Amino acid sequence: MSVARTFACALLLGGITMRAGAQPPSTEPASDTPMQTVVVTLTKDPDLLPYTKIYEKMQEFETIKERDKIYLRFFAAPKGDAELSKLKMSLASGGANMPIDIEPDGTIQFPVPAPGDVANAAVLTNQRGNFKIHYGPGIKVPESESFRYRDVMDGVKQSTTMMKKFWSFLFPSFKGAGLRYAEANGQYAIIHARQGDIKIDVVPARKSIPLELDSSLYEENPLVTVSQRPVKISPFNVSPSR
Repeated sequence: MSVARTFACALLLGGITMRAGAQPPSTEPASDTPMQTVVVTLTKDPDLLPYTKIYEKMQEFETIKERDKIYLRFFAAPKGDAELSKLKMSLASGGANMPIDIEPDGTIQFPVPAPGDVANAAVLTNQRGNFKIHYGPGIKVPESESFRYRDVMDGVKQSTTMMKKFWSFLFPSFKGAGLRYAEANGQYAIIHARQGDIKIDVVPARKSIPLELDSSLYEENPLVTVSQRPVKISPFNVSPSR
């Protein structure tokens, strides 16, 4: 009989210990199979971006006037041979522990505590010293396989505005956007321009279709169709095809 695992979290000496708890009532016959226990200890990591800084950037993002095509993306970047699949995080705040969702590509969905608890909030991890937290713009994915060129390229322009505000007005402008996939399986995009269709294939090594920002195409704003809706869209300074 497989063993169902549930987790309960308790604050323990500056860290969080997650331990298998009681199972729900079962109608199956009793078994002599011993209960499996999984312990994951989460502790503070001084190398991680402090939550106060994370919250500050969330608030700063809200001050950007034109941001309808982008979102603020936080992501975990592994050091050395660290495995993203093993990373777990939580946010300790106000005497409670809130789980932090980490997507397969490393995107982190941070919870937002009550304003009065932000100053003492702390990001906890089970991979102390193995990861960094970075942040940057993400471009919103159109809802269908057909969209207008500017639907993505306005996101590229807004991404540049965001980075100049966050870092420096000297930050270089983004050159385009990569349509990203979990796996490269022959995906492609077609720009239906007046001069003729422009087909762009996925770059297998990058799992991404590069769409470059072109002033003429931006002015024309042609229809773009993709063979498969991307998982994410990210701006780039150097085309993923290189």
